[in-house]
Amino acid sequence: MQVSEYDKRCYGDVPEYIAPDSSTDIKKIPISITADSMESNIKSNIKYDGDVEIVQGNKKLKADSTTFNQHTQEMTASGNIMYEDGQITVTSDATLYTNLNTNDTVLNNATYQINGSVIRGSTEKAVLNNEGKTVSLYNASVTTCPKHQPSWTLHSSEVNIDQNEIFGEAYHTVFKFHDVPVLYLPYFNFPIKNERKSGLLYPNIEYTSSDGGMLTLPIYWNIAPNYDFTYSPKIITRRGLLNTGEFRYLPFRNTYGTLYGQYINHDRHHQSDSEPGMDRKNYDERWIYNIKHETYFDDRDYGLLVDFTKVRNHDYNYVNDFDPRVPPLVDNQLVQSGRIYVDKNNFDANVRIQKYQLLVPNEYIVNLPFKLVPRVEINYHDTPFSFLTYRTGFEYSRFRVDEFKNQSYTGDRFHFQPELEIPFINTGGVELRATGRGFMTHYRQDIPSSLYETYVKHGFTAASLDDSVNRYLYNAELYGKTTFVNNSWYYMQTIEPELQYMYIPYRNQDRIGIYDTTDRVYDYYSLFGYRKYAGLDRIADTNRISYGITYRMYDDDMKERLRFNIGQGYDFHSQKVKFYPNDGSSTYPRTPIASGLNLDILDYVSANGNIVYNTEKGETSSWNAQLNGMYEEFKAQLSYRYLRNGNQIMNGEIRDLKQLGGTLNFPITDDIKAVGAMYYDLESSHNIDQKLALKYESCCYSVGFQIERYNKPDNYTLTAKEETKYGIFFELKGLTDSGMNTSFSPETKLIPFNNAVNLNK
Repeated sequence: MQVSEYDKRCYGDVPEYIAPDSSTDIKKIPISITADSMESNIKSNIKYDGDVEIVQGNKKLKADSTTFNQHTQEMTASGNIMYEDGQITVTSDATLYTNLNTNDTVLNNATYQINGSVIRGSTEKAVLNNEGKTVSLYNASVTTCPKHQPSWTLHSSEVNIDQNEIFGEAYHTVFKFHDVPVLYLPYFNFPIKNERKSGLLYPNIEYTSSDGGMLTLPIYWNIAPNYDFTYSPKIITRRGLLNTGEFRYLPFRNTYGTLYGQYINHDRHHQSDSEPGMDRKNYDERWIYNIKHETYFDDRDYGLLVDFTKVRNHDYNYVNDFDPRVPPLVDNQLVQSGRIYVDKNNFDANVRIQKYQLLVPNEYIVNLPFKLVPRVEINYHDTPFSFLTYRTGFEYSRFRVDEFKNQSYTGDRFHFQPELEIPFINTGGVELRATGRGFMTHYRQDIPSSLYETYVKHGFTAASLDDSVNRYLYNAELYGKTTFVNNSWYYMQTIEPELQYMYIPYRNQDRIGIYDTTDRVYDYYSLFGYRKYAGLDRIADTNRISYGITYRMYDDDMKERLRFNIGQGYDFHSQKVKFYPNDGSSTYPRTPIASGLNLDILDYVSANGNIVYNTEKGETSSWNAQLNGMYEEFKAQLSYRYLRNGNQIMNGEIRDLKQLGGTLNFPITDDIKAVGAMYYDLESSHNIDQKLALKYESCCYSVGFQIERYNKPDNYTLTAKEETKYGIFFELKGLTDSGMNTSFSPETKLIPFNNAVNLNK
């Protein structure tokens, strides 16, 4: 069993486990016996007295006195008995009987310790049958607590362990906590090997302010070594019975997957989720399912992947209400995808089908997501000469929609992109290369007579889009970088100026619809990328020189301790390509200044930050920062992020994004620890997620309490209400743990814990 850092102080006296040597015949290993005195008689009995020690290989027996019969090979030991063989350590003040031929042993009034494990206990009588590989314990106890802190024990009238079987058996077992009987079991079995067994799993209890109390009683069915099924009925006091099932399969090597689903026949609380007066359909029967499958061939050079999740149509709040174990939502959408791929040395190709299920009512849909049915991508690259690298890529995408089919354009896109790269210099800290790309794209579009209002708002009309569009563009780049190194100080320092010229001619692209293209996040590294937009529907015209500088510091182990960069671009002419036809244009020649900092000078303090400053408007466009502190068990993090006009509400309102966050993990005493987390929206003055947890941990058990308050969204009304969740978690070290879906960590329900310092470790 793996022991935590905390538990090492509790189990420092546990003997080391030594695996038995199956390659050697125990009968051929000589026996060494030492004692203060020895006497023998005519019956071939030999008696040893005083500090008797018998050693045979890894086996060792100590006692005050032993009697050995040479004919029967039977031995009796008494007084201060200690036996160890690398797997178990046994002590007794009574007697031990063993046969050295069969290694069968009977031991009375003994205590035992499993070597290399926290499991120990005592027994009134132990019978060990070496030939049958069985162990029987009578009036036995077992615990994982150390000797000085026996907080809990299991007492059984009889325990039988057969090493030829997978499970052991215990009869008339009483669980005691601080010597108080808590639970009685007339019979139960337990695993003695690393294999699974069908049966009841430990229950789970929860409580939330909206759903009340919840009790889950999972049942596990081990169908076969490579198939299993878990059924988890969950009683929710304010809703009803939620049935959850998960089937896992691994039919053969490199093929595996899960079938997961939830179903509730009648959700009593579903209607009350809505605002008064809402015209919500009465879907009290609710369900969700997820199919996840992966198959790989030829060392993963070929593969098939499926990830499909669906809820009942118009059940927009299912994920918010029940927290099913499915992939996270993307912009209130469930992703339904399948992909076949090939990935060889110089060649890769894949075919993808991807759809979305929207979890908001139609009246709140701002941008319609297009499904890919399918997308085909083929890429090839090679370096035939040291002075030339080429790449070619082809893509075919078929875009369709499920919602508003009569008001949305659809299209087929064919795109071919060859590239050539010539590395003129790449030595001695100097890099100079030229790159050329061609963009050849054909669109075949189906335009309805009238378009959805959001399209019209952005400037698209049935007349402004063409049924067929050809777009031919090219990109030329010249990039250079120099690295200067200074070793004169304690840290090695580098200064890396870089310069790039990029040219892409202008083509009017307003007659092409937007299918899968969005704005990219602007930062220092995007300055040197040729794509302003993520996607192919818009390729921005560019005539720009970009310049930047990076400063780094390395310690003696070449670990990067500091990185700072800053850069900007200058446009020789303003960009004419617009994302939407109605978008405005800027004639300002300079891009915003982008800068980033990563700092890890001290082993227990790190920081990172990024800032984008718009010199045209004299204002900060975005910035974020994170400070991390860690000293022994104390951990803290403070974070902030700001994005101008970065929070678009579903009703169309746009606000600045201003969010402050902090986490704290600190020990109050050696045994009591606390975790706290807080995320707050400064712009709208409301809580995002708050969490506080306390935990008491002894060598034998741990118990804790948690309270978390977070915003639970309502996708019917596009509002959120505050939810409060209470949790109690309890663990018996080495036996089991149960709780309320509670983890003692700074990670919250809505926001995962993240250390954004990305220096090499």
